[in-house]
Amino acid sequence: MRILHVIDTLEFGGAEKVLVALANAAARRHEVSVCCLRRSGPLARELDPRIEVFSMDKGEGDDLLLPLRLGRRIAAGRHDVVHTHNWSVFIEGGVAAAKAGVRNVVHTVHGPYARPRDGLLPRVKRELRHAMERTVARRVRHIVAVSDAIRGYIPQTVGIAADRVTTIHNGIEDTAPAPARRNGALTFVTVGRLDAVKNQELMLRAFARVATSQPHARLVLVGDGPERPALEALAAQLGLGERVRFDGFRNDVAQVLAEADVFLLSSRYEGISIALLEAMRAGLPAVATQVGGVAETVLAERTGLLVADDDLDGFTAAMGRLAQDPALRRQLGEAARQYRQNEFSLERMLQRYESLYAGAAG
Repeated sequence: MRILHVIDTLEFGGAEKVLVALANAAARRHEVSVCCLRRSGPLARELDPRIEVFSMDKGEGDDLLLPLRLGRRIAAGRHDVVHTHNWSVFIEGGVAAAKAGVRNVVHTVHGPYARPRDGLLPRVKRELRHAMERTVARRVRHIVAVSDAIRGYIPQTVGIAADRVTTIHNGIEDTAPAPARRNGALTFVTVGRLDAVKNQELMLRAFARVATSQPHARLVLVGDGPERPALEALAAQLGLGERVRFDGFRNDVAQVLAEADVFLLSSRYEGISIALLEAMRAGLPAVATQVGGVAETVLAERTGLLVADDDLDGFTAAMGRLAQDPALRRQLGEAARQYRQNEFSLERMLQRYESLYAGAAG
C-alpha cells in the first residue's frame, strides 16, 4: 500500500511526533511518503530513511494553485491513501487528492481550532472555511479525532456530523531509558511549547509556593516559544533563581523524564498530549488541568491528580501533595506506566489506522 501523509511542517510538536511515529511504523510494511505544505523541519531527521519527504513551499496566506501542484504529485506517486493531519492542511490535501482521483482520504484532528479573533470579517472568514471543510469532508472516507473530547467538538465547531468521526488515541513506542531519579532531589518537569495556551505561568506560580516548603525541589521546562521571555521574567520576579531551568528544545526528552519525579501539564486545552504519554511511559505521576482529552489520559487519583483549568490553589495543593508523599508518587507513577502501555501503545494506534487504510483502499 502506498501511503502519503500531509502536514504543515515537521517542526517540534505533538501532531508532528505522532506522524513520525505512525509513518516509521507503517514503513515496515508499506511504501510511505510525507508531504510538508510549508517546509520540512528537524523531526524529518527522525523518519525512516525509506520514507520520502518533500515540501510544497507554501508561503503565507492562501495559495490557490497549491491543490493543483500537490494533486500532480499525488497522481505521480500513485498513492492509495492520503492521510492529512490538522485543519491547516485539510482543504488543500482533500482537494488535491480529489484532483488526483484518490478518494481514499483519512484526516486526523489533533487539536481544537485556533481561538477565533473578534470582529465581523474574521467570523465571516471562519464560517466560509467551515463550509469548505464540510464540502471536502464529503469526499473523505474517515475523519479521526485523537480524543473523545475533540470528537465531540468537531460537530459543534465545524458542523461535520458526529457519526462521521471516530476516535483513535495517540500512541508511542514502549522503549524508554530506565528511571534515574536521585534520592533527596525532587524534580518537577514539563515538556511543551512555551505558549499562552499551555499556561506555564500557572505552574511557575504554583511552584513558587511549593518551593517555600521544599528546599530541594526544582522545576525544569523543556521547550521554547513566544512566552519564554515573559516566563523567564516571571521566574526572576518570583525569586526562583536557579531552582527553575529553561532548557529549550531538547533531543533527549526521554532521558530528562527518566531523571524527574513529577510531570506538570497546565494547559488550557489539550487533545492527547504526546509529552504526557512520554511522562507516563517514564513512570511519572502527573499534575494536570482537566481540559480536553487530558481526563482520558490521566485517571484521577489513579495515575495522577487533576485540577480545574487555571486553578492556582488546586494546582499548588496537588504539587504539594506529591512533593510530600514519595509512596504516592511511586504508586501513581507505576499505574500511569501500566495504563499507557495498555491503552496508548504505538502498535495499538497503528493497527487501528491500518484498518482504516485497508477499508479506504478497499
